[in-house]
Amino acid sequence: MRKRKMNLEEVLEKLKGKNVKRIGIQLPDGLKYKSEQIAEFFESKGYEVIISGSHCYGACDLDLDLLKEVDVLLHLAHTSIFELENVIYVPYYVDYDVEDFEDVEIEEKKIALIASAQYAWKLPEVKEFLESKGYEVELKTGSKRVKMPGQVLGCNYTVLRNSKAEAVLFVGDGLFHPIGAKIYSKKKVYRFCPLDKEFEEVKVDDFLKRRYLSISKALNAEKGAIIVSKKIGQKRLGLALSLKRKAKERGRSVEIIYLDDLSPQVLENFLYGYYVNTACPRISYDDIDLYSVPILTPQEFEITLGLRDWENYEVDEIL
Repeated sequence: MRKRKMNLEEVLEKLKGKNVKRIGIQLPDGLKYKSEQIAEFFESKGYEVIISGSHCYGACDLDLDLLKEVDVLLHLAHTSIFELENVIYVPYYVDYDVEDFEDVEIEEKKIALIASAQYAWKLPEVKEFLESKGYEVELKTGSKRVKMPGQVLGCNYTVLRNSKAEAVLFVGDGLFHPIGAKIYSKKKVYRFCPLDKEFEEVKVDDFLKRRYLSISKALNAEKGAIIVSKKIGQKRLGLALSLKRKAKERGRSVEIIYLDDLSPQVLENFLYGYYVNTACPRISYDDIDLYSVPILTPQEFEITLGLRDWENYEVDEIL
């Protein structure tokens, strides 16, 4: 297992010269088990610490309520989206050896290199190594929402915009990001995880079948609602209002629900037959089995309205 890196000493340097007494700690759910260790580190340096217990789905999900109670909020494990004076982003990197790519064999010779934030920091070295093997490697910078060359988010694949590559290589664990990359780029996508040395070509047929099933169920439902998130990096009220107008023009009535955290328990209080999600796209894709009714993306809702063909399916992005 490769070492995971989170540089807290570097944070101390950033705190020097600031009048900071109380620190807020915000971690994604999968790393909350480290909260005690991190809190003890800063308390040993003389700081008072408050830990955020709220869900955290990414850099788009800052705990603004906690920020009101502390001098500085440390948002750990994500790269920055917003440049706020009292928020310090603390990246969380997975260290790995570029030599692990020796056995990666891709038929196409022109490839685009992408990764999630935990792995993207080392992509320039991976690019150099793959080029030494004879590949022509594309490593591009995306929109302002992403900070590192080749970095993709669950809601942003702009590093692949206008790609000249013949195929895409995703570095990281899980299938969510590479599936999104395949739908976005319409190219062949491979995934390599340096942690377990797993290498595979990514398929999307099963994913698309599940999405089409959700769309079909929504088409047969009478009442629907559009979900808008309060979260600073997910709020797309303008999009929701636009979708509501388009639905009304086509004889479909939908309401708008404004909320913080979306969960099956929250939606149980309503009786809608489907929902359109303008919050984090991963809710529609990753959490589909948690909900008893379809949770559509905005693009999928456009299909139900006849504004988009099924063959023109696109992944939802926040740019």
